[in-house]
Order: sequence, then structure tokens, then C-alpha cells
Amino acid sequence: MGTLLVYALIQVLHNFGALLIVGLSSHGLWSARRHHPSLWLAGWIALAWMVQGVTGASFGWVTYHADHHLPDIHGIAVVALMIKVACVVGGVFLMVSCARFGRQWTTARQLMVWTGSLGLGVLALCAAAFLRWFS
Repeated sequence: MGTLLVYALIQVLHNFGALLIVGLSSHGLWSARRHHPSLWLAGWIALAWMVQGVTGASFGWVTYHADHHLPDIHGIAVVALMIKVACVVGGVFLMVSCARFGRQWTTARQLMVWTGSLGLGVLALCAAAFLRWFS
């Protein structure tokens, strides 16, 4: 039961990270469309993306610690995991760039970055379903 509780707690953090990414990216996109960019949100979203990476890796760490091997995934699950990792890397890059340089960007570029973060969040959520059910 101890390992299952740890998995469940990690999943709670992972789910709230995904909620923050999609919700705050949606707000950032809405705000940028009205020419009031919420660039401070970019830092929070970058942090949420990092939480996704840490909690995602924690699933493998807990399995390795409990069972002395990494999770046994193959095929579609491996592709889904690679997509999720790429989304995390891309999301962190976009949001750190936005937080650092966003004030210098045109509205069109800001819209593209906010749309990118939202799209990566949705893609990561979709890949999570395939990872969960094909592993």
C-alpha cells in the first residue's frame, strides 16, 4: 500500500501541474489577445512545466526503488513518453523565453508563444492517456 500511496500523491501533483499549464496558458493567450500580456504568468507556467518533468520522472524512480527495475513500457507507450518529455522541454523553453524576452516581442509573437504553450499542454495530456493505457 505504501508504494501505491506514493504513486497516487505523485499523480495528484502531476495532474495539478497539467491543470496549471493548460489553465494559465489559456489565460495568457486571452490576455495577449487584448494587448495586456501577463508575462509574469510565464514564470509560473515554466515552474508548472518543471513540476511535470519532476513528477513524471518520479513515477519511474518509485518503480525502480520499489521493484528494482524501470517500468516495463514498449511500443505506443514509449512514443507517448517521448512526446511528453518533448512537451516539457518545449514548454519550459517557451515560457522561460517569454518571461525573459516577452516585453520586447510583437503581439503576434506573444500570441504564437502562448498558443504554443497551450498546444503543448493539450498534447501532453493526450499523450498521457496513451502512456497510461498502453503501458
